[in-house]
Amino acid sequence: MHPDIHRRNIMSDHYDVIVAGAGIGGLCAALRAREKGASVAIVEKAETIGGSAAASGGTIWCAKNIDEWLKVQPNGDTALGTALIDRFYTGIEWLRKQGVSLQAREDKPYKFQRTIYQFTPDARTAMEILGYQFQHRGGTILIHTGLTGLIGGNGKPITGVKTTHSKITAQSVILSTGGYQANPKLRAQYFGAESDHMIVRGVPQNTGGGFQSALEAGAQPTEPLNRFYGHLLPAPPARVGLHNFLKVKPDFSEYAILINLKGERFDDEYLGDEVTCHTLVQQPRATAILIFDQHIRDNQNALSQWPTPDNDRVKNIREAGGEVIKTSSLEELTRALTNRWHIPAHTFEKTMAEYATACATGNGQTLSIPKTGGLIPLNTPPYYAIRTRPGITFTYGGAKINARAQVIDKNDHPIPGLYAAGADCGGIYTRGYTGGLCMGLAYGLIAGEGAAEYAIK
Repeated sequence: MHPDIHRRNIMSDHYDVIVAGAGIGGLCAALRAREKGASVAIVEKAETIGGSAAASGGTIWCAKNIDEWLKVQPNGDTALGTALIDRFYTGIEWLRKQGVSLQAREDKPYKFQRTIYQFTPDARTAMEILGYQFQHRGGTILIHTGLTGLIGGNGKPITGVKTTHSKITAQSVILSTGGYQANPKLRAQYFGAESDHMIVRGVPQNTGGGFQSALEAGAQPTEPLNRFYGHLLPAPPARVGLHNFLKVKPDFSEYAILINLKGERFDDEYLGDEVTCHTLVQQPRATAILIFDQHIRDNQNALSQWPTPDNDRVKNIREAGGEVIKTSSLEELTRALTNRWHIPAHTFEKTMAEYATACATGNGQTLSIPKTGGLIPLNTPPYYAIRTRPGITFTYGGAKINARAQVIDKNDHPIPGLYAAGADCGGIYTRGYTGGLCMGLAYGLIAGEGAAEYAIK
C-alpha cells in the first residue's frame, strides 16, 4: 500500500485546498479536507512523503488533560492546549478508521500523566497508509515541489502558493512544512551564534518555508522563537542520525550533572534535556559534559522515560564514535576533563563539591542553580563523562494561530484562507514538550476541516 508519488503529474493549476508539506500534519490535513469534499493537492519538497514523522520512533502521545499539559507549559495558551488534547483523542480513532495500526502503551510514572500509542509496525508505514488513502480518494501529491511563497496576504485573502516549479491557485492554503531547524541562518537569528554547533535530527527539508512564507504574507510570529524540541546527543565525532538517535541519546540526564566548558552547571537538569537544551545552545560551543557514575549507568532503564532492551547508552555512544571518559575516581575524572577537554579543574571541583553537599542534605535549592529533583549522589565508581550537544528536532516558534488553526496577522485577525498544522504552528509549546506527532495529528485535522469549509462555503 504505497502511494504513487514518483511522478510530478500536475492534474490541475487550481484546487480548493493546497497543503504545503507531507509529514503527519500535512497528510492528516489533506486527507481530512478531502473527506470534507474539497479538491486537494499536497506540495512536498522532498522526494517522498512522511517528513520527520516517518523517521521517528513511532510513539504518538499527548498529555491526558489540560491540567497535566499545564504542568509542562505553565504559561501556555489553554485554548491551543485544549484543542490539541481534544483532537488528539478523536484523532487516534480517525487514524484507525484510515487503516493505521496503533497499539496502546503503558506509561511509566513521569512528571505528568500521558496517553501513549505506538504506530505498528512503524511510523513510516502509517504515513504511507495516509498517503495511499489520500490519493485513493482523489487527492494529488506533488513531490520535488517546494513552497517558495504565498499568493495574496498582507490584507488580502490567500489565493494560492508559489512553488519551485509553478504557481498553483487555491481557495485556501495549509502550511505544514515542519519548522525551521534545518536552516542555519534562521537558527543563528533566533538561537544565537552557537547554534552552528547544534545537531539537526529532523529531515533536511525543514528549512522554514512555511514560516517564512507566512511572515511575508503578514502573519504574526509568536514566541518562543528561540526554543525547540530537542535532546542531548553525543557530540562529534559521534555519528548520530535518524537510524540510531534513540539508542544514543543519554536518557537519564535528569539524575546526572551537566556542566559547560567552564566547568559550571548552567540549568536545572531535572527539567529534562528537552528543556535544558534551550540553555545549552547559549553555552560556549553549545557543548555540555554529562557527568554520572556506575550507579546511574546500571539503572538507566529505571531512570529512562523510554526504556529499551539496548538501553546501555554508554556502550551505544562508544559504538557510534562518541567520546566517553571513564575513571576510577573523581580526582582522575578531574584530571581527564582538564587534559582532554580543557575543563578548569578548580571550577569543576567547586561544582562537584557543591553538588555533593546538596545531595547529602537532600536540598537542591541550596545549589547556585537550584535543582528541583533527581538528586543522586555520585559515589559509585567508575565515573563517566560524555561530551554532548543539543540535537534539534523541530522549532516551537512559528506563525501565530488560534484554536481553529487559522494563521493570525499582526492586527490579531485571521488571514483569510491561511491555516497551519504541526511545527508551522507557533505558540502551542512554550517551554516543555508534550509530544510532537500529536501536534501534526490534532492541528492537521483542525486545519483540514477549516480550510475545506472555507474553500467550498
